Amino acid sequence: MKKILIGFAGAVALTLSAPAGAADLGARPYTKAPIAPPAPIYTWTGFYVGVQGGGAWGRSDETFFGAPNTAIFAGTQNYDTTGGFVGGVFGYNWQAANWVFGIEGDYHWADINGRSAEINAGLGDTYFTRIRGFGDIKGRLGYSTGPALLFVSGGAAVGDIQHRYDGIPGNVFIQNNTRWGWTVGAGAEYMFAPNWSAKVEYNYIDFGKSTIQYSAVPTNRSEWTDTVHTVKAGVNYHFNWGAPVAARY
Repeated sequence: MKKILIGFAGAVALTLSAPAGAADLGARPYTKAPIAPPAPIYTWTGFYVGVQGGGAWGRSDETFFGAPNTAIFAGTQNYDTTGGFVGGVFGYNWQAANWVFGIEGDYHWADINGRSAEINAGLGDTYFTRIRGFGDIKGRLGYSTGPALLFVSGGAAVGDIQHRYDGIPGNVFIQNNTRWGWTVGAGAEYMFAPNWSAKVEYNYIDFGKSTIQYSAVPTNRSEWTDTVHTVKAGVNYHFNWGAPVAARY
């Protein structure tokens, strides 16, 4: 019995003097996994202003009814117009889910011009058209997918248009017209930074009918119908009243 007690006491002593085991180690520190940043929530609602410019090509259709000196030119002349423009834009968007409704106005300084073929053989008589400026007020309907917006537009258009008959010296007639017409178009816009977007847009514009009156005789006149296609690119800044265009919640 004495031997058993001595052996038990020795085992207890060895256990107490042994190095601390894994059970005696302190608890490991716990590090929380980083939370992924929330996806940006894009909103197009708010006012915006921008700059834009581009190129244009169109058609000037002139109909000559008569003049005091001759009726040789009676008929129709059709000729092309081309050129460029630069201007500004302002507007307001309102977004509901993915749909974006807006109203927009713009104006451009332009040099879009063209000249007819010679209409009086040997004398060099021609007709000439220049669009010196144009703008529009139109509604927009768009569909947004994140930072991208696809839209269609339409409304009223206005043009500062000059028509001229260049005849022999002393026989030149010039008429400047401010003409109202209509426009339709489509485009795409993309938010490339908070409050900033870039866009590209196509518009077809019909400026209606302009007239040069050569004399007091009502039939002594020419009438023009001017249409133009425009392709423009621009950059817009969006005012969201303190909230960024790409908001995070």
